[in-house]
Amino acid sequence: MIQRILRSPLVGAGFLVFFLFSFNEEKMPREFVFGFLAVVAIVELVLAWIHNRKSPNDKIEGSWFIPLELNEVDEGQQWITYKACRNVYVYYSWALPMGAVMCFYIADNPFALLVCFGIIGVGQYIVYWLTTSRILHRI
Repeated sequence: MIQRILRSPLVGAGFLVFFLFSFNEEKMPREFVFGFLAVVAIVELVLAWIHNRKSPNDKIEGSWFIPLELNEVDEGQQWITYKACRNVYVYYSWALPMGAVMCFYIADNPFALLVCFGIIGVGQYIVYWLTTSRILHRI
């Protein structure tokens, strides 16, 4: 359970939402935002330590930043991951230039820039999950 929480993409999405709502410095000072992130990082390290003590056979090593989607047990899963990552790469080949153009036009609004980056990130997960589910339904 702890391992799934630590590796969940929702943690990163939660940070993005937190930054979006705390971007106005009048409402929330920068020191609080950075302090909050430091506390969250310490909590994640403690959770990883607790998980490693409870499950010595399934330890979270230093590579716990690798997403759960890249858990490749056999050649079939490696092939599915290859195809999905290839599609994500193709997605980024057009999404990043479009995002750069959008950021150029909305450069005066920092909130819109963060939303643009968030949409690009969510699109990556959608492309990955759609590709893997399409391949798995064919098998």
